Amino acid sequence: MSGFIDFLLNIYAFLAVAPFITFVVLWFLVYLLLKDKKMATRLTMDLTTVFLIGSVSIMWNQLFHSTFGFWLIVLVLLIAFGMIGGYQTHLKGKTDLLKVSRVVWRITFLGLSAMYIVLFFLNIGKNLIIST
Repeated sequence: MSGFIDFLLNIYAFLAVAPFITFVVLWFLVYLLLKDKKMATRLTMDLTTVFLIGSVSIMWNQLFHSTFGFWLIVLVLLIAFGMIGGYQTHLKGKTDLLKVSRVVWRITFLGLSAMYIVLFFLNIGKNLIIST
């Protein structure tokens, strides 16, 4: 069983190294299966978010010498879920957890994509400064 878990972790690590390349590859695979561009984009965004969480948290930890990156992302997700759920309850009188989850997950994709780019360049700059 340990060998299978190691195999899954290696696949996750490989796909999380460059989530934008993973996004493109997954998009083409999903599009070949579904033949629907809109659905392929949405499903690929949802899948890539999982890889972005891992890569952004690792880059955060490396840049700031911490182990809090993953938990910071989880904290922001929970706060966003609470705020959007509260807003939906305020507007409609009830909360649709599936809709709130989808909105938070898609916003997470956008936010983590931006964070990935920023942290990528900050880590490159930090490594250039340290190596000189």
